[in-house]
Amino acid sequence: MIRARILIPIVVVLIAATALLLDRRSDEPALEPATTGANSTGTIAFLMEQQWLIKLKLAKAEEAELAPQIRSTARIVPVPSKRATVAPPVAGIIENIPAMPRVGQRVTQGQLLANLRQTPSAAEAAQIRMETSRIEADRRRLAQAEVESRARLKAAEAEADRARRLLEKKAYSQRQVETSEAERQASQAILASVQEQFSALQVPASVSTHAVTAPISGTVVAVYKSAGEQSAPGEALVEIVELDTVWLEAPIFEKDLGRLAANTEAAFTTTAFPNREFRGRLINLGAVVDEKTRAVTAIFEVDNGGGDLRIGMQANARIDSRSKSAVLLVPRESILDNEGRKIVYVLRSGEEFERRDVVLGDEYGSKVAIVSGVKPGERVVTQGAYQLKLQELRPANAGAHTHET
Repeated sequence: MIRARILIPIVVVLIAATALLLDRRSDEPALEPATTGANSTGTIAFLMEQQWLIKLKLAKAEEAELAPQIRSTARIVPVPSKRATVAPPVAGIIENIPAMPRVGQRVTQGQLLANLRQTPSAAEAAQIRMETSRIEADRRRLAQAEVESRARLKAAEAEADRARRLLEKKAYSQRQVETSEAERQASQAILASVQEQFSALQVPASVSTHAVTAPISGTVVAVYKSAGEQSAPGEALVEIVELDTVWLEAPIFEKDLGRLAANTEAAFTTTAFPNREFRGRLINLGAVVDEKTRAVTAIFEVDNGGGDLRIGMQANARIDSRSKSAVLLVPRESILDNEGRKIVYVLRSGEEFERRDVVLGDEYGSKVAIVSGVKPGERVVTQGAYQLKLQELRPANAGAHTHET
């Protein structure tokens, strides 16, 4: 009986302590179950079902013998022989017939671009007046000479006709007839000479028209004047560029000159076409090193039949060097950014992948050279690499959505 009385308080105390403990635990936040996704070594579990869902693809890191590349920030410029600024040597007012060409219009060599109605200056007008006075005096003199020559010719013709009639009547000798005929021919020649000189003396016009034509075929890229405006001698009216072929100007630093091959090519992309690669062949390497930049200008000729490249475009050029070496290549889409570092995901087993920090080398089209971080023959994730990164960051949400097609 005494033992029962002692045990009852103990049981009550234990029950109260247990209730208090349970009450405290209910106030504390519940702990999330441990996940088996990422760990400190960068290993990620990714089930086959998840791989099928995002259509995960792999690519093998392969070795190749390629030339190291020289990089340069280049620009597109016109071929000098295919660029023309039309600047007529005379002054005048641009007439509206024909209409001035517009920017973007295609013109052919010899095509009429504009007419300039020339207006002489004060000095030129004075010279024209002096010349006109002289010519008019000469024309008056020749007009009088023409009248006299016509009269002389008429008299000579009459004398020759009379001599022929008298010869028929045996009243004139043959010699007299020939003399009369010679006089007629001489008078006729003098009249013809006077008439020719009179026709050659033309009074200069105070206003003339100068035709402006296209010196080359190409596209009009600039129009500096419009109809009705005054144009000074040598002032530009339009600019024409032939864009079927353009040049790529790429500065090459002095330290890279020894690595540049003689018959090399440049592969380049532009901001307008970041996923399209253009190519050009080296046609000239500058002979002078710029004192400030310590670089020479390499010129590459580029076929631009499609007209996609525009003058002034900036380009990111890659130029093959002289010698080749072994490089390890992976597809460009396998490279991801991770807090300022470059990473790839490498397959370890069927459902396990490893994140690797990598050091990149040169780019070769759709592939990138790996300096360190991946070994030859290892398989890297291409399509699905971003989802693996999400799995590493938020394992519970992996496979819920995709950013790749």
